[in-house]
Amino acid sequence: MVMRIGGLSSGMDIDSIIEKLMQAERMPLNKAFQKKQTLEWQRDAYRNVNASTQKFNQFLKDKMWLQSQIMKKTATSSNENLATVKATSTATGTLNIESVTQIATSTQMIGRQTEYTGSTKISTLVGESVKSVEIQAIDKNGNLAEKPATITFDPTNDTVDDLVKKINQSNAGVTALFENGQISLTANNSGSVKSGNGEIVFGQGKELFDALGMDNATTNSGKNAIFKVNGISMERSSNTFTISGFEVSLKSTFNAKSGAADRLAAAQVELNNAQAALPGLEAERDSKLLAYESYRDNTYKNAYKNTFGENNLTAEQQEKFDKLSNVGKVALLNSADLSDLQSLNIDYTDADSIKSSINNSSLTDEQKAKLLRLSSDDLQALQSPDGAEILERAHKVDFENSYKTLDKKFLNDLTTDDIAFLSEIKGKTGSEIEQILAGKDDAIKDKFGKMDSMDLNKLADLSGSLEDFQQFSAIEKTNNENAAAYKTAENNAVAGQKRLDEAQKSYDNAKAASDSVANDTSPAVAAVNLTSTTDTKSIKDSIQEFVKTYNEMVDSLNSLLKEKKYRDYPPLTSEQRKDMSENEQKLWDEKAKSGLLRSDSLIRDGLSKIRTQFMSSVKGLGDDTIDSLAEIGITTSDKLSDGGKLVINEEKLDKALAKDPDQVVQMFTNSGSVSTTTDENGRKITQDSRGITQRLRAEIDALTKNIEKKAGREGATDQTHSLGRNIVESDDRITKLQAKLKDIEARYWKQFTAMEKAINKANQQSSMFIQGAG
Repeated sequence: MVMRIGGLSSGMDIDSIIEKLMQAERMPLNKAFQKKQTLEWQRDAYRNVNASTQKFNQFLKDKMWLQSQIMKKTATSSNENLATVKATSTATGTLNIESVTQIATSTQMIGRQTEYTGSTKISTLVGESVKSVEIQAIDKNGNLAEKPATITFDPTNDTVDDLVKKINQSNAGVTALFENGQISLTANNSGSVKSGNGEIVFGQGKELFDALGMDNATTNSGKNAIFKVNGISMERSSNTFTISGFEVSLKSTFNAKSGAADRLAAAQVELNNAQAALPGLEAERDSKLLAYESYRDNTYKNAYKNTFGENNLTAEQQEKFDKLSNVGKVALLNSADLSDLQSLNIDYTDADSIKSSINNSSLTDEQKAKLLRLSSDDLQALQSPDGAEILERAHKVDFENSYKTLDKKFLNDLTTDDIAFLSEIKGKTGSEIEQILAGKDDAIKDKFGKMDSMDLNKLADLSGSLEDFQQFSAIEKTNNENAAAYKTAENNAVAGQKRLDEAQKSYDNAKAASDSVANDTSPAVAAVNLTSTTDTKSIKDSIQEFVKTYNEMVDSLNSLLKEKKYRDYPPLTSEQRKDMSENEQKLWDEKAKSGLLRSDSLIRDGLSKIRTQFMSSVKGLGDDTIDSLAEIGITTSDKLSDGGKLVINEEKLDKALAKDPDQVVQMFTNSGSVSTTTDENGRKITQDSRGITQRLRAEIDALTKNIEKKAGREGATDQTHSLGRNIVESDDRITKLQAKLKDIEARYWKQFTAMEKAINKANQQSSMFIQGAG
C-alpha cells in the first residue's frame, strides 16, 4: 500500500479533498455493485419459487400419485376366531373361506443328546479346520433360499453358545437353541418346500452339526396351510397370505375333513395333468435339440469353414497365436512382409534393439511402419518357424472379426448395385469417392452419402466378400433361431418337471392332511365371509390436504407477485453499511429485497397454466358426472383477494364419494395422455385422460425448467443461466471500473503533488527574496 502525505506545503487536507472527489467518481461503481446485488437477490428469489413449487410437487408424488396413497379400504371377517383380514387398496369383492384343513407349521430339527455343553469349544467337536457352516432354509415364498447363508467362526476360541448366537444373528432363516447337550433348529418361515429338498439343508461344515447330534435328528417337517376359498382348494406356506387384495390370516382349522377331500381331489387332478404334460414337453425339447445340432454340425459349420476357413494350428502354434497382442495389426502383414521380417537379425531382449534393427534395415517405409506397430512377442512369434501358419491364422481371424463388426441388417440389405459401388471405390481417395458417388442414383447416395470415409473404405476393402457374408449371415440367423427354439423348449421341459415335482409334493401334502383328519367328527361350521369397504373418510382427508397444500403454494407465489417495490431503497454499499447499525441494515435490506418478483411474467404465466389444469374433465373414466373437480365440489374461489385458491363444497364432495369413490380417486391418479383428433367438420378435438396429479406435476416441471433457465438451480455455475450471465457481466464491469478508479485517484494525487511542489518552490523563492532584502 502506498503511503501518501499531502498538504505539507499548502496546508490543505489533501486526503479529505481527494476522498470527496473520489466519492463522486465512485458512483458508477456503487451502481454496478447494487445492480449485481439485485441480480443475486433476484436469482435467489427465483430459486425460492422453485423450492415452493417443488414442495407441492413432492406432496403430489408422495400423497396423490398412486391410488394406494389416497384410497384406504377396510375389511371385516364374519368369524375372527377362525380367520382375520386386512384390506389393501386393491381389495375387491367378497371372499368365502369354506374350510381350513391344516394350519401351516414350521420345520423343526432336534438333535440327539450329546455330552457337550454350551462352553465346549468348536475345535473340540471338529478340530480347527472347520471355520464356517452353510445353512439353507425355507423362505417366505415357500422355496428353499437361493443361496446358503454362511456363518463363520473361530474354532479355537468360539464355543457352542457362540455358534448358536451367530446363527441367530445371521440371515440363515432359522432359530437355533442349545440346552442340556441338545441342539434344535427351527425354520423362521412356515411351510413345506415345494421342491421337496427339505426346509433346512446343511452345506459346507455339515460335520459340525453331525457332531452336535444332527446326524440322528428328529425332524418335524413343516406343513402348508390347506384351505378352500370361493370353491377353489389351495395351499400356502404361511398362515398369512394375500388373495384379491385381502390379507388373510388363518387362526384355526374348521370343516377340515370335507376340505381335505376337496384338496386331495384337486391335487390329484393337477398331478395327473402335470404327468400327462411332461412327456410332450420333453419330446419337443429332444426334437428341437436334434434339429439344432443337425443344422449346426452340418450346414452351419460347413458354411463357417467355407467363409472363414479352418483353424489348422497345432497346440504349440495356438499357444503362440494366443499371445499376439493385436491380431488386427498382425493381419496387416502379407507373405512378403513376413519373409522380409524373417530375414532380419533381431535381438528380442531389448526394445531399442528391435526398433533399431527395423529402422536400419532395407525394408520399405510402409513395411517398417507395419512392423513397428507390433510388440516384441508378435515379432518373435512371426520370426519363428511357425510364422507363416500364425500369419495365415491372423488373416482368418481378422476376416471373421470384420464380419462380426458389420451391422447385420445393413449387410443383408445390401443389393448387388451397392456391392458393385463399394468394389468401384476400393482404394480410392476421399475426393475420388465423392466424385464417383455424385454420379450414382439416389438409392446409392441415400445409403452411403452420409457415411464416414473411414467406414466406407473398410466396406470397400470387404466388397469382394460381402456376398459370402450375406449368405453366411442367413445361415447363422437360422442357426441362432434353432438354438433359441431349443432353449425355449428346454426351459418348458424344466418348467414341466418343476410343475410335476410341485404337484407331487402338493398331492403328498394333501394325502397326509387327509389321513390326519380321517376320523374328524367336528360339526360343520359356516364359511367365513370376508368383505371390504372403501374408507371414504381417508379419501376426503387426502383431498382436503391436497387443497390446503395447493393453496399454500398459491399464497406463496401470489405474495411474491403482489409484493410492494421500494424504489428508494437500493442495496447498501459497503461504505453505507459502516454508518448504520445492524438493525438498521436489516430493516433496509428487507425493503431493498421487497418486490423483486412483483408482477413477474414467468411466475404469473406458470401459475396461470397450473390453474387451467383444474378446468377440463379427465376423459375415459366412465361416469361423466364425476370426471372434473368442479363436479365433486372443488372450485376456484370467487374472491379476487384469494388469487385463485381452491375451495371445497363438502356436500358435493360427500355425494361424489358416496356414489363412486373409486372414480373420484381415479380422477386424481389416472395415468393417461393428451391426444388430438379431428371431427367430421375438420375441427381438432383434444382429449386429456391424464389425472389431475399428472397434469399438475407436468406444469410444475415446466415452470421449474423455465426458472432454471433464468436463475439456475442450487450449485449451478453462473454461465448456465441468464441471470448468472448478467452477474458475470456485472463482475466484469466492476473490475473495469475499479481499475479506472485507481487511475483517477492516482491522477488526482499526481495533480495535487505537482501543486504542492509548485507551492514549495514558490515558498523557497519568497524566502530568498526576504533574505536578500534583509
